[in-house]
Formats: sequence, structure tokens, C-alpha cells
Amino acid sequence: MSKALNILFKKAVALVISLGISLGLLSSFAADTDLSFRSLVVREGLRAVVQTIDREGGGAIFGKMAGKISTFPSVYIPSPGYKYEKVQLENCTAEVLTKKNSKNSNKVVFQIHGGAFIFGMMDLYRWQAEKWSRYCDGATVVMIDYRLAPETVFPGALEDVLDCWDWIMESGYKAEDVIVVGDSAGGNLTLELILTLRDQKRELPCAAITMSPWADLASESESYKTNVHKDPMFGYRESVDKELDVEDIVRIYAGDADLHDPKLSPMYAEFDGFCPTLIQVGTAEVLYSESLTVAEKMKKAGVDVTLTEYSGMWHVFQLFGDLLPEGEAAWDEAGAYAAEHLLG
Repeated sequence: MSKALNILFKKAVALVISLGISLGLLSSFAADTDLSFRSLVVREGLRAVVQTIDREGGGAIFGKMAGKISTFPSVYIPSPGYKYEKVQLENCTAEVLTKKNSKNSNKVVFQIHGGAFIFGMMDLYRWQAEKWSRYCDGATVVMIDYRLAPETVFPGALEDVLDCWDWIMESGYKAEDVIVVGDSAGGNLTLELILTLRDQKRELPCAAITMSPWADLASESESYKTNVHKDPMFGYRESVDKELDVEDIVRIYAGDADLHDPKLSPMYAEFDGFCPTLIQVGTAEVLYSESLTVAEKMKKAGVDVTLTEYSGMWHVFQLFGDLLPEGEAAWDEAGAYAAEHLLG
């Protein structure tokens, strides 16, 4: 990240923090003893910003923004020593980040971005790609900019991810030298990619990492009720007295598909033969319960699965990176896991 952008990003976060403080949220600190003070203030500041934009909160915003943002302007410039290029696939593009003169250029982190299937590739993930490469000692990072809803509905995004996997294999990389990582909708596609490869009896990646995976598009998990007022990214204001209803958002991508279809909602799949997996989830997010269910099903299937719960944290809190103690801890865990499985 350039110095100017880094300063701008920190100023934006500082604004969120100041909003949280201005709402008198210090009084709630005692109720969140497991949460760092910085994360508490950022969480409530984020809630204030999101729910000021829309009274019902983040879930409503996602639905209203679908189809209105086609692309994000990029100002990304790779850090010294890195090369960045785009690759045209059949229906979308992939982006490849390589470390010059790296001894581990034959290792690949396949990164699948989140964004509720309606937001495309953005610079945040390009900066994250450099983070993945550094954690993995100069590994190549491939990022997929899959097609988005509502223009492209299920299974379009999954088809693009499979197409990108084929490109990685055809480029001479080995499946055992690839780790797949994804957050939120990208976590969904990470699980679905590996399930599809397994069903096709193809070689699997060495491991997978999912951050807050969106695994239950049927929205039947318990935390859709219990965390409806806790998650600032998806939830409602406390004054909105109703259960979280995200079917309108889900249908933007799912179309008329059965929301219990394991190819759409991986929580309903069986995980026999799945690769080693790290699942990170915040206990305050609406997707919390489905991560627990996926981890439990993996465990029963004999999969080497690690589930890490971050107390009081919201949906994809990792996007804040090292600005939060919990974000730094999550990235360090994920980075170490990726390096262990990818570099051996």
C-alpha cells in the first residue's frame, strides 16, 4: 500500500473510531471483556456508519447496492520486487502477483474475494495478496475476478473459479502446491471449488483457509436469530424487532435455485475426502453458526479441520488487518497455516 493511501486509510478508520466514541460507547466496554478496546470502538463505529446509511443495517445495504456498482477504480501499484499482471479467462479475468527471483514462485495462493457475490475485485484484496505472498515466502498469488450478480447468477461465479483453477493447472502448477483462501462469499466459493474437484475425482489443493465463509444461503442457522443485533456488517439496529431476513440478498445470486443445494450452500454438503482446512469466524457475526456446522461435519468426516472462534468479532473483521489486535492475530494464524501447508 502506498504511503498516501496508507495515511488515507488510517484517517478513514480514525473517523470510524471517533464516531464510535462520540456515541458514548465506552460504557459498553465492561460487557465485552473478551474484545480489545480498539475492536470494540471500531465495531460500534462501523455499526453507526452502516446503520446511518440504511436504518435496517448492512444486510439491507447489500441488497440495494446490487447491480449499481460495476467496478472499483484501482490505484494499486505493486510493492518493489513484485510483478502484477492480468490474465484473460473464458468469461472473466484473473490477476497474478509474483515475487521477482523468488525460490517459491512454483507455490500458489489462490485467493477468492468476498463481497456477497455482487462486489468485484478491489485493491483491498490486491494488498492482501502481497500479505499472503510475504507470509508464504514469495509464493505466487492468483486472484480471480469472477462474474457478479445480478448480471450473472448461480452457478456463474463457481464456473469462473473452476475455470481459473484449470488455468492454474494448465500453467504448470501442481495441485499439491496450491492453497485456496477466501472470505465470506469467497469462502463459499473456496469450499464449493474443492467439493467440485473432489466429486470430479481430481487432485485437491494442499489446504484451504476460509474467513467467515457464507455456507448457508438458506439462512437457517441459529446465529441469524441470536446475532441479528450484534453483527454490524449484516445485522439490524436493536430497535428493528425482527429476525434477519436475507433471502432478497441471497436471491440476487441464487436466482431460482434451491437454497439447500450443496453446490450453492456448502453447509449441506458431505465433506469426506476434503483437504485440510482452517476456518476463522467471529462469534458476533450472523454467519457464526454455519461455520460451526461445517467444522463439525468436516470433523466427523475425518477431515483435518481447525476452527478458530474470535470472541465478539463481526463478519470478516480480518478486512481491518493489523489495525485491530484480533485482526493481526487472525492474519498471523492464517499466514502460519498457509506457510505450513504450502511450504511444508
